[in-house]
Amino acid sequence: MKTLLKHLQLISFLLAVSLGSSCTKDFDKLNTDPVRVTSVAPGSLLAPAQFDGMWLITRRAHRLNNEMMQYTVETGALNDFARYEFKENEFDPIWTTLYVKANDMSEMYKSAEQRNDVNNMAAALVMKAWFVSNLTDMFGDIPYTEAFRGRDDLLYPKYDSQQSIYTSILADLKKANEIFDENKAFETTDLIYSGDIIKWKKFANSMRLRLLVRVSNKSEMNAPGQIAEMFGNPAKYPLIGSNDDEAMMRYSGTKPFINLFLEMAAAEFSGSRRMGKPLMDMMNNTVDGRRFRYATRNTPGAYVGIPSGYDEQQTIAFADNGGLKTSTLATTLKGGSYPFPILTWSEVNFLLAEAALKGWITADAQSYYNKGIEASWKQWNCTWDGTAGTTYLSRPTVRFTGANANMERLIGQKYIAMFFSGFESWYDYRRTGYPVLPKGPAVKNNGILPTRFEYPLITKATNKANYDAAAAKIGGDKLTSKVWWQN
Repeated sequence: MKTLLKHLQLISFLLAVSLGSSCTKDFDKLNTDPVRVTSVAPGSLLAPAQFDGMWLITRRAHRLNNEMMQYTVETGALNDFARYEFKENEFDPIWTTLYVKANDMSEMYKSAEQRNDVNNMAAALVMKAWFVSNLTDMFGDIPYTEAFRGRDDLLYPKYDSQQSIYTSILADLKKANEIFDENKAFETTDLIYSGDIIKWKKFANSMRLRLLVRVSNKSEMNAPGQIAEMFGNPAKYPLIGSNDDEAMMRYSGTKPFINLFLEMAAAEFSGSRRMGKPLMDMMNNTVDGRRFRYATRNTPGAYVGIPSGYDEQQTIAFADNGGLKTSTLATTLKGGSYPFPILTWSEVNFLLAEAALKGWITADAQSYYNKGIEASWKQWNCTWDGTAGTTYLSRPTVRFTGANANMERLIGQKYIAMFFSGFESWYDYRRTGYPVLPKGPAVKNNGILPTRFEYPLITKATNKANYDAAAAKIGGDKLTSKVWWQN
């Protein structure tokens, strides 16, 4: 029997060949088993991991997160996700691809460490933390300590607790900030920052802030204290501070570095999807200037979404809207050079607004809330200057003052801003309960929006004893079981 890692690499390769969406031929030399690659420069492993990992998260968010969080509603025969129904093998591509990419970053770190290449070491830690945090936030306890030891022929890696995984990746992000060195070379192929070390440090600290807020309900993590330490020492812990700093996958528009939605059939991307009613209603009620970036107009020229969680025939009728039709995803999102976010200035501002609102830092929550909205508008290239911004912030359903300065309003605006930002809105929903999303009469799963994904078939088949123990620990491998950081 092969190791779990070898199984994962084989399946990931087969998926790439059959689907044509994981790797491109231009990455062939780099997408080999890094356990056996000893001569390749560490920095050359970065771009393939960024590209494949980002596409996996973006593609699966388009398919799953957008449906669960009612950004969109699938109207065709495969609209099961809006009803909380998933095929048994639905989550296998997420597991396999993110594990392989995390392993690549583990090997990149080891190779860079042998050369005392601190900047590639740090970049590997940041990217691995991103991949692993998504894995554990989706599934809960996962193999970690023993998962990246392919050379040791570990056949059955144990599942680590989510708490221990978070402790490790938070420490890695702190270490990355410490070892990035502007005075040393950073020889790398970098699709996010083109080797800008200052921006990488801001990315590392901002991701640490994101993850600390995620586990802030767990007193044993002392997240408020760590956030206060970071906030109080910006020279040591710089954060993303402008749209220019944010971690974006800025595709060149020339193969292989293109937004792969470009190659997706229009019917698959948006043809059978309609915009979700909660998102469109929130944006219509405030005359949100980002609507044209997110959605198309219907026949009379309005932005109209449809409710989620109904059966197929009802959903089709909602989409038709008496012949007036309803909004779909904006066609510009399919552009070959259209950038998609990993971690934005908008998100950082909303994280700091929450920290201020809860008293973890001494700061004005309203100021960061307003900056979060402004940053989002600018991220989407919408007009903010002049009276546009002040008019929007003064609207009664937007204004963040008095009794309206609360988590529901903050997360509601963050939900709008996190459109096409991976699975972040789902993680926020599970942590806070916001935004409040209506549930249609055809939803399954006891009417509960999934609180995690079920473990994939690959781990059930290759690591059954450890899988069984992990499933028993959470009360069963179910969509309704909660991960450690959820209340």
